[in-house]
This record gives sequence, C-alpha cells and structure tokens, in this order.
Amino acid sequence: MNKKTITIIMAAVLAVVLIVTSIATKGKAGARTSDVPRSAQTAMVTDAALEIPTYTRARAHSQQISHKAYTVDYNEEWRLANWVAYSLDSSQTRGPVERYTKFEPDPKVKGATAQWWDYKNTRYDRGHLVPAGDMKWDATAMRECFYLSNICPQDHTFNEGDWNYLENRVRGWANFYGKVYVACGPIVSEHPETIGENCIAVPDSFYKVVLCNMRGTWKAIGFVYANNGTHHNLNYYVRTVDDVERVTGIDFFYQLPDEVETPVEKEVDWEAWRIRQ
Repeated sequence: MNKKTITIIMAAVLAVVLIVTSIATKGKAGARTSDVPRSAQTAMVTDAALEIPTYTRARAHSQQISHKAYTVDYNEEWRLANWVAYSLDSSQTRGPVERYTKFEPDPKVKGATAQWWDYKNTRYDRGHLVPAGDMKWDATAMRECFYLSNICPQDHTFNEGDWNYLENRVRGWANFYGKVYVACGPIVSEHPETIGENCIAVPDSFYKVVLCNMRGTWKAIGFVYANNGTHHNLNYYVRTVDDVERVTGIDFFYQLPDEVETPVEKEVDWEAWRIRQ
C-alpha cells in the first residue's frame, strides 16, 4: 500500500470520527426528560413549590393565595380552604417564636370570609390546617397561620387528639429526613352543616398527603380522618395518595416526573414511614 492510499484512508477515518462525535454531542444537548434515566429525573425535580397541587376536575370556587410559609386555595362558598400546601424542613421544626393567639380574616381573600366569632358558642374548635407548631421559626409565618383561611371547624377531641398526633409525626419526618412537602384540607359534603352568621361549612372529614425524598428515594403517603371524636391508631387513617386524589378531585405532587409520581402515589411504604400495619 503506497503512501497516497494510506493518506486517503486516514482522512476518511478522521472524517467518520468527526461526524460521529458531532451527532453524539448534539444528541446530549437535545436530550428529552423522558430519555433521562429515572434516577437522574429524580435529581432534576425542582424544589420550588413541589407541594402545590392542581385539580383533576373543575372547581368553581378557587382563589389561590400565597403567604410567607404556605399557599392556600380558598373557597368563598365554604369560607374555608380547598387545600393548603407548604414545605417543612428540619430547621423549621423548632424555633423561638411563641404561639400567636389572634384569629383574623385573611387580608388577601377577595369576597366572603369567616370571622372569629362564627365559631363562638359552637361545638367546634378553630382548627388549623397548617399547624402553628410548624411555624415557630418565624413570627410572620406564625401570625399568618392564624388567618381564618387556614382554619376549619374541627371536633375538639379530633383536633386535640388524632389530628394533633399526625401533625407531630409530620414534624418528626421532616426532622429525621430533612424535608417534607405537605398538602391538606377539608372534605365537604354537597349540603354541609354550617356554623355562624357567615355560614361556615363544617367538613365531614379531612385529608393530608405528605411527600419526602428519603435519602434519594421519593416516598408519599396519604391520610383521611373523619371529623369526629373517635380514636384510632395512625395506621387506621393511612391511604395511598391515589386514594386521596379520588376522594378530593385534586392531583397532588404532579410536578414529579410521571416515572416517579406513579409508583409513589399508588402504594405506601409502611416501613419507610415507620408506621405499623
């Protein structure tokens, strides 16, 4: 083989290498999320407002309001939230701020609202959705969680008992794993009981869903509680997130990639959440 032939062959090989390199580079730059391995997709999930849900069916009364520590979707017809959502990290599970004591209308609500006296002389507590115990880290956050858009009529035994126990468990998960994402709210019947001159709807039950990245693996869990004074162990209230979505018509944690969202919402990892079955 003469030198001229060798030179031609080498030039052809070099050209092929350059073309292949160009195609590979372009492919990486234009990769779609669906082409990325699941582990990489999990890492790509944005932390911003991951807890904010959306609706799976139309909701006539929906007014979304942002406060320092939580977001509320307000229902003027009920004078209650459709849902509240917030994240809680380990540094926020404790703090020096004392509990606020004044319930007041949410200044950002447009339209009809509850008043503190609507609950007076009723058998219901002014029950928090975003708990005051999660707001000790900041005075503004503490004050805003006492807005009546974050309050629902709750049976006293329920509010002080099983619901309070769940709130403590959520703080425990945030402290242990570093951060949780929470959405909760009332489940209201078509023709609910009402209280007060402003006709505050009394929920039949309450739901809560929690999402947590447990050392690189996403886990989610749901709960549904009847608004009464009965007592049960925590496992009695456990539901999958899919179960809660069917009851509420709300799509939780929809910002997760489908490859992550689908499995974590259809099952409960009891061991990961440290709940006995």
